[in-house]
Amino acid sequence: MKLLDIKLENFRAYGGVQKADFSTSVGKNVSTFYGTNGGGKTTLLNACLWALYGKLTEDLEDKESLINSEAWIVAPDGEDISTSVVVRFEHDGKTYRASRRLTVRKRGNAQTPGRENFDLNVEDGSGVWRKVQNASSTIDKILPSQLSGFFFINGERIEYLAKQEAYSEIQSAIKTVLGIEPLVRAKRHLPSAVKKMRHKLKSEGGAIGAIEKVNAEIDRYETEREEERDTQAFLKSEIGHLKDEIVSVETRLRTLEGAAAIQKDRDRVKKLKESVDDRLEEDLRTRNDLVRQRGYLAFLPEMSDQIQVACEALRKRGDLPAPLKRTFVKDLLEEAQCICGTHLPEGSPERARIEQWLDRAGLAEVEAAWARLQGSMGGLEEQRKSAIVDLESLDSRIAQSRKDVRELNAELDEFRAKLKNVPDEDIAKLEASLEETGRLVEEKNRRLGAVQARIKELDNLLRQKAEELDTLQMKDLTNQLVQKRIRILQEAEQALQRTLDLLSEQTRRSLDSRIRRVFEEAAFKDYVPELTSDFVLELWVGSGDERRRAPKSTGENMLLALAFVAALAEECRHVAQNDVHAMSDMSDFPVVMDAAFGNLDVDYRRRVATFLPEMASQVIVLTHKAQSEGAVEEYLAPRVGQEYVITAHSRKSASDVTDSISVNGRGYPYQVVPSSFDGAVLTEVEK
Repeated sequence: MKLLDIKLENFRAYGGVQKADFSTSVGKNVSTFYGTNGGGKTTLLNACLWALYGKLTEDLEDKESLINSEAWIVAPDGEDISTSVVVRFEHDGKTYRASRRLTVRKRGNAQTPGRENFDLNVEDGSGVWRKVQNASSTIDKILPSQLSGFFFINGERIEYLAKQEAYSEIQSAIKTVLGIEPLVRAKRHLPSAVKKMRHKLKSEGGAIGAIEKVNAEIDRYETEREEERDTQAFLKSEIGHLKDEIVSVETRLRTLEGAAAIQKDRDRVKKLKESVDDRLEEDLRTRNDLVRQRGYLAFLPEMSDQIQVACEALRKRGDLPAPLKRTFVKDLLEEAQCICGTHLPEGSPERARIEQWLDRAGLAEVEAAWARLQGSMGGLEEQRKSAIVDLESLDSRIAQSRKDVRELNAELDEFRAKLKNVPDEDIAKLEASLEETGRLVEEKNRRLGAVQARIKELDNLLRQKAEELDTLQMKDLTNQLVQKRIRILQEAEQALQRTLDLLSEQTRRSLDSRIRRVFEEAAFKDYVPELTSDFVLELWVGSGDERRRAPKSTGENMLLALAFVAALAEECRHVAQNDVHAMSDMSDFPVVMDAAFGNLDVDYRRRVATFLPEMASQVIVLTHKAQSEGAVEEYLAPRVGQEYVITAHSRKSASDVTDSISVNGRGYPYQVVPSSFDGAVLTEVEK
């Protein structure tokens, strides 16, 4: 998909009819729009979104007022006033024209909801345009609405993707790329189908009311589990927010003169504590496993000797091993002949004496078990001693780790006290905020632990109740059929979950690999990005046991988020080319980015300017002229194929505004004050 042009009619700041073309060439795939703050850049981004999807970005103010204010003011009451946006784009060798129009009847000064119409037309090279049926679903196949937020971007908010709360959006994006939403919906509906089927079971015979009682208990446990899962998700999100706040405050403390040295020492101790915490957690887990698997040995100090004595007594009595094997005696009786040659006819005294040996002859299985028991008892005491030694060693290490944690916590408390007592009021406030946030994290982690324990308990209770339901006597054929259907639905749910997990994990790993490659090419710090198993974008410094979270700045967050968008675009192309999902129309996407350079310093602006043209086959940059001067112009200019200046007009007078800017050696009006109207005007930059 490549955007060709956009035409706006009385859309917010853009009065009358205005049009802009987008560059589509391979070598010059960037289109740049220069506009002042509040001058119409964000409106242009939203015009694209509105035309294609009928939606607007969260940060757009006064969403209800889409019609240009100048056109609205001059129109008489009772008149129908319209605004429209038309976006032309090409995809898969065809040209599309998406047109959305809003018509409102004026009743007073405030704009009210009106009639909205959306049309999509296509031209396949024949010169004839035809209307596309199911216009919205067609757009959604080409560039899914769920992905639009990753390709129509507000640069000042893009670093949100590098924070904990964005994980659900990233998960949703992966599902959309894979085209597995139908599977997700099916998985979501299966439990309710199982529940409906369960309630078709009816008690019978001696089990009057038993089935209904178990069903009621299952319903209650399932309802509580869903509530606990919602609480779990909420707490995880809250903890993520709080941890982001901690990182932000710690980053700030590293930059303040009175706190930098103390914070550096605290970072070192905090890293040590994290290492000790990890070691303590691993040792506790190992000890639990040891107790579960070999703990019983500690209570068997005399068993080995007792078993050895019993085995020796059996041996002395001649019971084990038996003097003759049972199979040998049976063979003699079947052949009716002793090994000495004596005939053993039925009823003869000689045969009776041989038959007596059957009572003393041993079974091979019994003797083998006896031999194994006798052999294993020799090592039982050694196993018991080894288990005790291992347990004592773990206890010692756990005690030492707990001692280390106490000492490190004491050091951290000292750093906390030092920072709270720094004369600088800002530092003291930051530290107080950090302490309170840390307390909240601990409190929510405790709640989360209790919730997770309850979810595990409910899972066990539900398994028990399901088994109890299965064990009820169900002779009625209808009940038997219902039970069979329940099992099929449950197996289908498990199979779908395994499929979803596998596909999501494969795509997450692929995205993770792409993000690393893209980020390493763009960043200049030795940080390693990761899309974690929880679908959170993280940055790490160091490796192995030395690995720790990197202190992310605005620049790193922005590069990390851009790397994700670039990786997502690349993954979409890969999926489309390999035809591994149902959404075969989806292939390549443009990136439209507002405030691309935000508050970045010169180094990061240069990095982003170098990186942006490589993100996608088409990039549209909406930026403030001051943000793009210098390094950005130098690095971005060779890839720019189309440029526009958004001139802001205001009736207000002001003496301290930039009235013109220079682009490619030519001057263009930037802000016109005072003007005869309020609004924005698009002017194409001459080549």
